[in-house]
Amino acid sequence: MQLITALAIAPILATASFLSSGKSIKNSKRADTWGGSVSLGPTQSTIVHAVTTIIPGDAPSSQNGELFLWPGMSNGTGDLIQTTLESWSDNSWCGATTGQWCVRASVFGSFGQLDGTPSPVSGSEKVKIEYILEDDNETWTQLVTNADTGVQLSNYSLASGPYMTGYGTGTECDDSCTGTIAAQQYVDTTITLADADTTFGGTIATAVGASYTGLSSSQDGKIWTIDTINIPAM
Repeated sequence: MQLITALAIAPILATASFLSSGKSIKNSKRADTWGGSVSLGPTQSTIVHAVTTIIPGDAPSSQNGELFLWPGMSNGTGDLIQTTLESWSDNSWCGATTGQWCVRASVFGSFGQLDGTPSPVSGSEKVKIEYILEDDNETWTQLVTNADTGVQLSNYSLASGPYMTGYGTGTECDDSCTGTIAAQQYVDTTITLADADTTFGGTIATAVGASYTGLSSSQDGKIWTIDTINIPAM
């Protein structure tokens, strides 16, 4: 996968040059397009925790290429933290049936793509995606759960450094994929910074018809929340 070029985050944009061989490396042809996005960054501080819940809507009933939905976090030169909801021509590898997604915690970097164990999720399922910087200030843990039941869907941990400065959503369509057929909604997004940054909210950007409601901060700009992020169908 590559990072969505619509993200108005300078450090994250810098990763686009090398994010060209993620899960889509399995196919040699490339004809990538992008759906809507909402992004924040770069912060004058660094991100230490981020959580959101995505309601993905139904996946396409058939798929020509590869379609990915993800909230991503990066510093622009290092690893990209990105739990992904995925639609492939055959999603049976994760146990998904028609209309379901495969979800797995994932990291992309100079090493390629590393993934946690996948699970199938339905379009109406509320998938909670949490990124936690551990006490060693190097390791990022991704926890993916059903927001209603608490059942774990995937997880992954990797030492990716503490310097995450941007956060945004991605709707990525690779290899002339069948695009999203339903809107996605992210709810209760909270981003916690190491130190207060009162300017962080001013970096928010939208693309391709996406919108958001309820951007606010607390603790003098250390904690930032967005009530809803709405991504239209492609």
